[in-house]
Formats: sequence, C-alpha cells, structure tokens
Amino acid sequence: SPAARRAVSRPGAPRYQPLVLVAMAACVGIVVDRSRPAPVGLWWTIAVVGLTLWLALWRFRFDRTASAALLLAAAATAAGWHHCQWVLFPGDDLGNVAQTASQPVCIETTVLRGARIIPPAPPDPLRAMRQTERTRILLEVERVRDGTQWRTASGKVELLVDAGLPQIRAGDRLRLFAHLTAPAHALNPGQLDYALYLRADRRRCLLRTSHPEGITVIQEASGFSPRRLVDAVRCYGNRLLWQYINPDRAALAAAVLLGAREQLDPQRTERFVEIGVVHWLVIAGLHVGILAGALWFVCRRLWRSRAAAIATVGAIIVCYMLVTDAQPPVVRATILVLGTCLAMALGRRGLRFNFLAAAALVVLAMNPSDLFNPGAQLSFLSVAALLATGARLSFLVTGLTWFGGKTPQQQHEARHLRRLVESMQSRPVRAVRALSRTIGRVVVTGGIIWLVALPLVMARFHLVTLYSPLVNAFIWIPMEFAMISGFALLLFGWVPGLAHILGGVCDGSLWLTERCIGMVRACPGSHVWVPGPADWWLAGFYGGIIVLAAFPVIRPPRRWCLALLAAWMLVGFAPTVLDRHRAAMDCSFLAVGHGLAVVVEFPTGQTLLYDAGEMAAPNAGTQTIAGFLWSRGITHIDAVVLSHADVDHYNALPGLLDRFSVGVVYVSPVMFNDPTQSLRLLRSAIQRAGVPLREIWAGDRLSGGDDSFAEVLHPPHAGVRGSTNANSIILSVNYRGQRVLLTGDLAPPGLEDVLAEEPSHYTVTLAPHHGSMRIDPTGLLAWSTPQWSVISGSPARDFRRFLPIYNRAGCTPLHTSEYGAVMVRIDAAGLKLHCYARRDPQ
Repeated sequence: SPAARRAVSRPGAPRYQPLVLVAMAACVGIVVDRSRPAPVGLWWTIAVVGLTLWLALWRFRFDRTASAALLLAAAATAAGWHHCQWVLFPGDDLGNVAQTASQPVCIETTVLRGARIIPPAPPDPLRAMRQTERTRILLEVERVRDGTQWRTASGKVELLVDAGLPQIRAGDRLRLFAHLTAPAHALNPGQLDYALYLRADRRRCLLRTSHPEGITVIQEASGFSPRRLVDAVRCYGNRLLWQYINPDRAALAAAVLLGAREQLDPQRTERFVEIGVVHWLVIAGLHVGILAGALWFVCRRLWRSRAAAIATVGAIIVCYMLVTDAQPPVVRATILVLGTCLAMALGRRGLRFNFLAAAALVVLAMNPSDLFNPGAQLSFLSVAALLATGARLSFLVTGLTWFGGKTPQQQHEARHLRRLVESMQSRPVRAVRALSRTIGRVVVTGGIIWLVALPLVMARFHLVTLYSPLVNAFIWIPMEFAMISGFALLLFGWVPGLAHILGGVCDGSLWLTERCIGMVRACPGSHVWVPGPADWWLAGFYGGIIVLAAFPVIRPPRRWCLALLAAWMLVGFAPTVLDRHRAAMDCSFLAVGHGLAVVVEFPTGQTLLYDAGEMAAPNAGTQTIAGFLWSRGITHIDAVVLSHADVDHYNALPGLLDRFSVGVVYVSPVMFNDPTQSLRLLRSAIQRAGVPLREIWAGDRLSGGDDSFAEVLHPPHAGVRGSTNANSIILSVNYRGQRVLLTGDLAPPGLEDVLAEEPSHYTVTLAPHHGSMRIDPTGLLAWSTPQWSVISGSPARDFRRFLPIYNRAGCTPLHTSEYGAVMVRIDAAGLKLHCYARRDPQ
C-alpha cells in the first residue's frame, strides 16, 4: 500500500513486514474457532467474501480497508482449517467406536513411524508395579475386521507393545490383534487432558497389546520409500551413538541429537527441567542453528562456490528436520534457516520477523492445534524476544548505553575505537576478551528469554528456575562441543578411527554437562515450584505486549508501561498470597487410579492431605496431586496423614515434599514396625525435607479451626493384630454437623473393631480398600448410613457386583475412574457434591 511504501522510504522507519499481520490474523481465527466453534461452511463463506472485498477495494485504491478485508479472509481461512482438523473426522475413523473400556480388535495398518523402544524404568522401591521394556509404533489404520468381514477404516493410532519390537519399520503393513481404548480425559482439576493432547494430532484412540506374536508384517515397505529412508537414517544414527558413546550417556546423546527422548530416564529429564535447561533436550532452533553454523563453516572451506555451500546447508537442514520428526520448534528453525539461505543467495537482507511469521504460518498449516502447544509457544516466543532485542545485545555486553546516552554516531565511534585497541593486544588477551563477550551475550540472551517466557513456564510447568541464565552460560561450551562432535559423528561415523575420536569428545562433553547440572541442582533455591497464573492472565499479558509492539502509535510512555505491568501482575498473583479464609470446607477425593489421595481444605485455609499415592509410577501420582493443589492456589500443606504402610498410599509424598512446604506428617504407631526399603526411602525423604514425623491414634483430634476438625477413630495406640490394612488410620472429618468418613484400606479385624463402636451417620464415606470385592461393604454401610460412597480405584468391573448392596442401603457409589475427582463442599447451606468428569449424581 502507499502508506507502507512511505514507511519504507522514511529514514529509520521499521521495514514493512506483512506476513506478521497475516500470522496474527490466522492465530486470532484459530483461537476464535477453538473457543466458539462455528460450522466450517460459515468460515469458508467469510473467507471468500473477504477475498472478494479485498479485490474490489484494492482495485479502487482503498488500501487500508482492503488490507482489513484481506486479514479477515486470512483469519476465517485459518479458523476453517482448524475446524476441519479439530472437529471433522471421517465416518469410518476408528476413534468413533473406541470406548473407555478396552475391546479386542483385529486391524490392518501402515506404519507411519518406526518402532521406538522405551527401556524399562530403573528399579524403584516406590513403584508398586515393575515396568518392562515397551515399544511405541505410530500407525495409519486401513481395515478392521468385523466378524468374518473386513471393513475399511481410517485414523491415526499409537500402538503400545509390552515388549521390544525393533524390527518394525516405517512403511510396513501390519496385521495385528490388540485392545482398543479411548484415551482418558482429565479426571482432576489441573491435570493434563490426554485425550485432547492426542486429538491435536488427530488421534482419538489407543491400541495396546502384551503379546508381540499377535503382530504380523504382511508387507514390507519398499527400500526407496521416503518414510523407510528417513526411518533407516534415524535408526542408523541411533546405532552410531550407542556404539561410540558410553552407554551411561548414549540415551542423553540420542535425545540431544535425534530427539529420541523416549530412551531417556524420566528422572534424568527432570534434572534438566528443574534448572531450566530442558531446551537442550528438545530439538529446536538452538540445535538447528549450531548445525547450520558448523555446516556453513565447513562448506565455505570445502567449496569456493557460495551457492553450493548455501544449497548444501539448506538440504542437510531439511533432512535433519525430517529425521527428528518435524516437530514445531524444529520446523520453525528450519524455515528461518531456509529464509536466511534464500536471502543470502539473492544478496538481500532478510526481514527477520517476516521469516518468523512465515515459519508460524507453515507450522499452523501443518497442524493448527500447535498454536496451543506449550513447546511451540515457547519456541516462537523466545525467538520473537531475541529478534526484538537483538539490536541491543551488543550495547549491553560491551557496557555501552542501551538506547540512550550516546548517539548512533558516538556508538559507532566507540565500537571502532574498541576494535582498534583490541588489534594492538596479544592473541591470548584477544581470545579471553572474545570469550568473555561471548559468555556475556549468552547470559544476556538467556536472561531475556527467561524473563519473557517466565509467565508461560510458570503457568504450564509451575516452575521458576532461578539460575537458568547463568547455568546456560556455564554449560553452553561443553554442550556446543557435544553437539558439534555428535553431528560430525552422525555424518562421518562410517570412518572407524574418526568415529571413536568424535564419540569420545561427545561423551566427555556430555559427562561434564551433567556434572555441572548436578552441582547446580544441589544448590539451595535452584528451582521453586509455584501455582502459576491463569490462562486469562497469560492472554492479557502476551496480548498486550503484541499489541504495543505492533502498534507503536498507541504505546504509552515507558513509566506507564511499567505501571500497567505492575498492576497486571498484582491482579494475577494477588489471589495466591491473600488470606484463604472462607466459610466452607472442601473435601476432594482425587482420581489417582488404584491409590488414594484426599485433600481437605478447612474454612481457615489450612490444608490436610490424607494419603498420597497410586499403583503406577510415583511421579504420576505426584503430578496429579500437585496439579490439583496448584489449581486451588495451594502452596503449603499443613498436615499429611498416611493411613498405613502400603506403597500405593504414600509413594507420591517424596515428590510432593520437593514441590510444597509441609507442616507435619502423621502416621499410626505401627506404620514403621516392619520397615521395607520403600518405607525407609519415605522416612528419609521426610527427614531430608525437615518435616516433623508424629504418631496419632484413636481419640486424637486434628483441629481445622472455625468449628471444623478431623477425629481419629482407629487404630488404637497398640494397633490390632493383622495386616497393615487392618491398622489403617480412620478419620472422621466434621464441619457444621456434616461428617465425611475416610477409611484407607480398612480390613478385618480392624473393620470389626470400628463396627463395634456406636453407629454414626456420615453423609459421605470412602469405600475401604478401593472398593475391593474382598471387603463386603454391608456392615460398614449399615454402621455409617451414608448418602454417597466414594470408590478410589482403577477401572474395574468387580465393584459392580456390590451395586445392589449399595442401592438397598440407600447409598450411591461413585467410582473415581468414571466420575473423576469427587469434590464435597460443606457450608451454611449444607453439603454439596460435584464430580469433575461427569454430571452430579443427584
């Protein structure tokens, strides 16, 4: 438009970058369709009308109005495309028949992504069930057998095999027998919705089998199949890394160089997360940039032709993107590299934000749901922050004034004088100064990214990594050596002598990196777990930054910007520090599978956690419970009551002790009578956290204030004969005349001991031992006469045999695997019950 041409012609004016506006319009359209979905026909109609208006207005030179119409068309097109990808699925999609309960199926598929081997988790006494080696395979469904007939089917699905199947390659056609299930939606507040996560990749069902003999390759892929070639290159590179790098660090090398994070121990990944350097494990711009720089350095010395070097760099970067599964961050980085190569080939200066916007449009065209992917958000946000502040970095590092104090001419003279002084110094001095400036740039760059991404990291990962900018500066050198030598190993691993040297350099660099990470992680205050701001706050924060950056005309003075930022931070974070006193008591039975976790929030704001564990991995229970507590704005647990010594009732507590401050842990007098290795680890974690460990027994009372309390009904001080279940701590939670009974895994003879007491009425009770069929609920129902009974357990059918017993007792059973978290609120109006995953049972 004329206005844009005038802007470009003005000295010092920002360059016109139209793709930025188009990308912003596309993002708006996708957000609107996700929050307020409309028929896809309406979106296509708006897009066509917008393009027609643009053409008419452009011909009559109404440039501004024509631009608005074009942006409207872009937004509607993006919304329509998102609707097609998110809502519309073929009628024969396998996800249409998938249910929560597993069902056997026989299907024929094509392998989209070759077998990814998941090694067994290291032995952990806190893990109730030991994990074996598993295999993940991404498939495209072709046919499904219906009786004796084969019917066409479609859809992407991931197969999980409880065994190692390395021989399955991309492009193979398989016939398999497996169990089909629908992925689970979030069952608790603050929990990741796995069903929506898979749906973003158009996957609506899962396949699982424990019998690899039920998988048959009916046709191998052609050796010239693109998928087969990419998969073969990836497997070859993975074999090289495991061959020439120490096995203790080969999985780390595979994650850093190939993005094969499935081979990495989750606890090892968590160390990178906790100190803010997990981006080294995610293939993104950092990796692509280092590879592109190393390739450019080599190619310019091998070939005199600049065009040949540019073409070689571009081709290898594209191949690297395909080998690493073309995730949004690496696609973004690849587009930026290709754009830079194109600008260099044409001899023109590239428009940085235009390249970034083009990368965003490509990523959204591949999958519009990536707009809501935290990894993609952090990737684009970090690069945008660097591009916006890149011109100022040299001033910060060299000690010159940041946009003030000196004129551009004075700054140019100062830089020229500095170069003249350095030319007169010795080479060692110049090398030290160059290294110090580089480290300074790394620290400043890391600090900028850390500040800009901090709210998003707090919201999505509930973490503040205090030392992240400095740690990145320390490990930058060994990690760059590791990546350059690792990339060279992947390219020249066929040379035996050279491969051993490159593997040794990569291995030593990774060893040094992990040592540095371990030392920093051991420092106090290296990371802090926080609730994080709400989504509406994030939208206002980043939306405001984008608006002020895109429209400088409306930008207020700097002091007003700082005042607005302070006010918005106060609005977002004030609720987490205000007094949580309220006239209600909440008791929430969380859905943790075969395990137990009950959160009691007293009217005074005090929090009691009754049990914390599940049968699966300890970190799974930790994440579920922590997510719920953060969603409620809770950062301190006043008391933890562990009912008894079964690992599925306490294995999540060590992880919670790292994330929350805890006032006291209560156990029964017989809790540690027979110390197992898992109990010793539990006691050690409690002592390491500096939390008092106290015993309680029948007759004790824990006060919640404001006439609320939890009374211990069982066990007696000496305990009872029998299993640990028989000595479970039984709590009666009371407020305003309403009572909730928490029973742990109560079993005979402890059950008879409780039933011998005077009968009492409880509005809500917890079914003992996860509703097990071995514990007849008749006696307890008659003794407590509850209106609802909560069963905390994994999906199972055995409890249904007791449904008539519950019904005859006038009680409604609520299984957490079906109803999700069961949340009970007691206030002046009485008792209200709400189920997170389903309608209220009333």
